[in-house]
Amino acid sequence: MRKSTLAVLSILFIVSWPLLATELKLEVMEHQLANGLKILMLPRSGVPRVVCHIYYKVGSVNERPGITGIAHVLEHMMFKGTRIMGVTDFEADHALNQKIDELMNKIYREKYWKKNGDMAKVAEWEKEVEKLLKEEKKYIIKDHLWETYMKHGGTGLNASTSDEVTGYYVTLPSNKIELQMLLEADRMVNAYFREFYSEKDVVMEERRLSENSPGYLFNEQVRATFFVGSPYHWNVIGWMEDLKKMTKEDLIDFHNKYYVPNNAVAVYVGDFDPKTVIQLAEKYFGPIPRGNDIEPIRTSVPPQDCEKRIIGEGPAPSQIAIWFHIPPEGEPDTFPLSVLASILTGDTGRLYKSLVQEKDLATMVSAFCRPQWYAGSFVVSARPKIEKGIKPDDLENHLWAELEKVKKEGVTAEELQKAKNRYEASFIMSLQSPMTLASRLGRAELNRGWRSLLTDLEAIKKVTNEEVKAVASKYFVRSNSLTAIYRRSLAR
Repeated sequence: MRKSTLAVLSILFIVSWPLLATELKLEVMEHQLANGLKILMLPRSGVPRVVCHIYYKVGSVNERPGITGIAHVLEHMMFKGTRIMGVTDFEADHALNQKIDELMNKIYREKYWKKNGDMAKVAEWEKEVEKLLKEEKKYIIKDHLWETYMKHGGTGLNASTSDEVTGYYVTLPSNKIELQMLLEADRMVNAYFREFYSEKDVVMEERRLSENSPGYLFNEQVRATFFVGSPYHWNVIGWMEDLKKMTKEDLIDFHNKYYVPNNAVAVYVGDFDPKTVIQLAEKYFGPIPRGNDIEPIRTSVPPQDCEKRIIGEGPAPSQIAIWFHIPPEGEPDTFPLSVLASILTGDTGRLYKSLVQEKDLATMVSAFCRPQWYAGSFVVSARPKIEKGIKPDDLENHLWAELEKVKKEGVTAEELQKAKNRYEASFIMSLQSPMTLASRLGRAELNRGWRSLLTDLEAIKKVTNEEVKAVASKYFVRSNSLTAIYRRSLAR
């Protein structure tokens, strides 16, 4: 065993209702394996169950043009088994996969490398692949991972991919942590990507369903226009052309680069003995070799220095949104910006009072502050009251007027305190759920360390009116903005 530490943090918080003061303690134990894997443990006695999460510091920002969407595809493929999971006869299955891959490589080159490929050859090879895939099915154990967890009392098996993180989750009885260690260590080092081509089709169908959602394609273009020069440029699902042309070799290379112990954190929250967890982690994760150090993404969002506008139409409700570039997560300016977003949004927020209640121009308004790991955005948006003949363009000056008012006058002491209380109460409530707590600890650890959850809370509590005015003046300027206007039109 290498390095273990215990951190006990106490938070004294007072929420807005009278005479309620509560002290909350987080007793987080840390253990670092020699190969770089970090283990975070938060014991909670009571129900004999443990939330088991593992997070990898990889998401869509780690992709590049040509393989966008691959982090999400890999998340899907991690459920397809290993040499010992998901298959009855690995050697027979492997032999079939080699034949399938050889044919698919021929198809790929004929379809995408050549300007006028021989589609007759492609059709012939595709028939051969179809036969091999049918033959392979007799060796595949469908949902083997999930069935194994369920037989041992597991619930909530799931996974997710975001811009920066991919996570895998399950909740187990306290005496089954060893099973999670065995299976997750096996997936980390021995993942075998059978059924890659059919699963890629599943992801492409997800993409098609998204495209059929009203306004999706417009919002995708807004994001791409806003995050120029940055890997936030594309959605997690990726571009359809990249999904079509993604190869199994691409997937294997991506997995081998990012799914390494020194690029991961495992989190355990529940009723368990930390010493046992550490021993099991050393036994199952410890032998996995350390991977190469992962370089942070190179390209950040360049200064915009010009006003941008994008206009579209379609069947979704009419809307206007004004986007502003802000710093990444953890930078000092993000805290007053987060407080300001809280003041502007919601049924008691400034935008609602002004545009909905007083002027009766909008049916929905919002403000959202999202400082991500490498870049950030602040968005104010509104939907016009079309029954009064209001158009999204008509709301633009009103949104700017509210922002200008903040620049000149700031916010009231009552608004400031209410926003801080809301943030603090939301933070405390999130810690009551073991799953949410594990998620917040793991994701924070991979970026600025899990203690940033608490230092961020303290930073929010110290925000002043002058800081709110300063960040409004600094970031809410035309040359830092993108205005997205979407008009509803059913005749398309």
